[in-house]
Amino acid sequence: MQFLMSARSASISLAHYLYNGKLRMRRSVATQYVRSKIFNVLLAAWTVLFALPILWDAIVTLRPDTIRWISRRWAHGFLFLCRYVLRVTYKVEGQENLPEEPFIIVSNHQSAWETVAFLVLFPDANIIAKDSLYQIPVFGWYLRRSPMMKVMRDQPGKNIRSIIKGAKQSAEEGRSVAIFPEGTRTPVYGRQKYERGLSVIQKATGYPLVPVVLNSGVFWDPKYHMIYDGEITVRYLPAISPSSNLYNDLDLVENDINLQKDQLAKELDLDS
Repeated sequence: MQFLMSARSASISLAHYLYNGKLRMRRSVATQYVRSKIFNVLLAAWTVLFALPILWDAIVTLRPDTIRWISRRWAHGFLFLCRYVLRVTYKVEGQENLPEEPFIIVSNHQSAWETVAFLVLFPDANIIAKDSLYQIPVFGWYLRRSPMMKVMRDQPGKNIRSIIKGAKQSAEEGRSVAIFPEGTRTPVYGRQKYERGLSVIQKATGYPLVPVVLNSGVFWDPKYHMIYDGEITVRYLPAISPSSNLYNDLDLVENDINLQKDQLAKELDLDS
């Protein structure tokens, strides 16, 4: 009888624990949902402030390096809001793998976070951005005036010519080049074949290549308009020297980045 009472007591305690755990989870999700909405409002207000240089540029033309400096101030504000409103931080691993000379950043793409954070992580880099980003008020103006390289989804031939021109100009200015070869945001465990334009960039610049792996998609969920708290990892892999056979070796780079991003997700105990 005492055994049955103990078992019943343990059962009630377990049910109570599970219920409270679910309740805490719901409260946590609800809290983060509210934080996400507050973040969006504050980011919009912060972005409006950076419309002022656009008006100033109409009077006195600003230099591209000045515009990139202003862009970084905006990006720092974005990361500040991530930290203190969303409680989303980040850490960098493999800093020692970055060459002293300009290089090509080749990164997987999971969320909007890296699109902005790369302005801080790789100052003055020429980031290849899809044409739809240029339509965003204020943000698009900074992309054009920085300038960054634009690619059009439905014009591959024009893209190659534009990339070659932009890559050569970057080499002349000593700017690194950043590219998301998946071409679009990809789920945490998703796969997207890398675009072959990367070999054209390396041929035009002669730069070494640095693979970058990140797990921002674990926390940034565009499907449900939710941003979860946590620490994003950005991992720099060892640099790869310029190669005349990068077109064929790109599969190896792609596989390495995919394996590393899966590892980052598994380190957070995510189920595939």
